[in-house]
Amino acid sequence: DIIREEIKDVLPKKESEALPTPKQIREHLDDYVIGQDYAKKVLAVAVYNHYKRLRNGDTTSEGVELGKSNILLIGPTGSGKTLLAETLARFLDVPFTMADATTLTEAGYVGEDVENIIQKLL
Repeated sequence: DIIREEIKDVLPKKESEALPTPKQIREHLDDYVIGQDYAKKVLAVAVYNHYKRLRNGDTTSEGVELGKSNILLIGPTGSGKTLLAETLARFLDVPFTMADATTLTEAGYVGEDVENIIQKLL
């Protein structure tokens, strides 16, 4: 139930309010990020499909099944991974947080708990 309530806040308010197309998302990323053309293209399509799945369920009106996909950005320091994610989050008006996973430990041990990362999002 909590997830359903949160999804309502993320989706465009009106059904007629269009989702940004992959081209529009890519153009916005082009305004802020130089290079990384393949990453911008993949991110734009993945974000579009994600919101399309949220709006329509797992299938489109044409009966095409939209599979859930995850993205892992890999690259050297300074290649633009964080900038891509931050720019995309700002464009979509969704929360964004960063965390250092090397400090995470199991509950009860010295270090940071996973719950602290989730709290940053709230």
